[in-house]
Amino acid sequence: MDEKGNHSGHRERMRRRFRENKSLCGFSEHEILEMLLFYILPRVNTNNVAHELISRFGSVNGVLNASPEELMSVDKIGESAAYSIAFFRELSAYSSSERTARVDVRDFNAALRFAGECFIGESCEKFKVICVDSGYHIKSVADVAAGGSRCAPVDFRELTKAVLNSGSDIIILAHNHPGAPNTPSREDVTLTKEIIRYMRCLGVTVLDHYITGANGTVSMRNCGLIHDMEC
Repeated sequence: MDEKGNHSGHRERMRRRFRENKSLCGFSEHEILEMLLFYILPRVNTNNVAHELISRFGSVNGVLNASPEELMSVDKIGESAAYSIAFFRELSAYSSSERTARVDVRDFNAALRFAGECFIGESCEKFKVICVDSGYHIKSVADVAAGGSRCAPVDFRELTKAVLNSGSDIIILAHNHPGAPNTPSREDVTLTKEIIRYMRCLGVTVLDHYITGANGTVSMRNCGLIHDMEC
């Protein structure tokens, strides 16, 4: 379908939302994917395609991690579009690796600073997993949950997928408290212990959980809130 009339106006409204917010906070999963498809499928109603992709692969992360062959099983996604999505995934991974490879998490201040930078400009709560290699350098960072201004419910399936895809068996959890202090809540502590127990069953070690707020970034382990023997 050619882009004209309502489609053209819809795309401009979406772009305006992004320009005004300067982030993807407030966008739904299918809207984020739809905006990416604006540039890959310039003459197609990408709203329908985005919905179908999310239905097929479950999330934006699922779409980006699908193979070109899997993507081409969706209507309107031909070889060119499938490899454009794959290129975007690899470009994102390359950019992330360039930024993270020099950070050694044994340098406590450097690790806290890196975690804080992950949430710059975010106005909604996000939960991330920082994957660490065997030399204790940051390998990758993945979003595993996003919510409103006060809550980001964690999907353990997305968390597991991100960790297994990274090939890491050492991770750091991180989330933010937009516009609020970085003080860990009771729910933060409970969730952290649940994740530590869960990841231990997968052979994965959780080093720490960082929380970024209006007053900086704090380590839950450094605050005495994570005790391995309790988990």
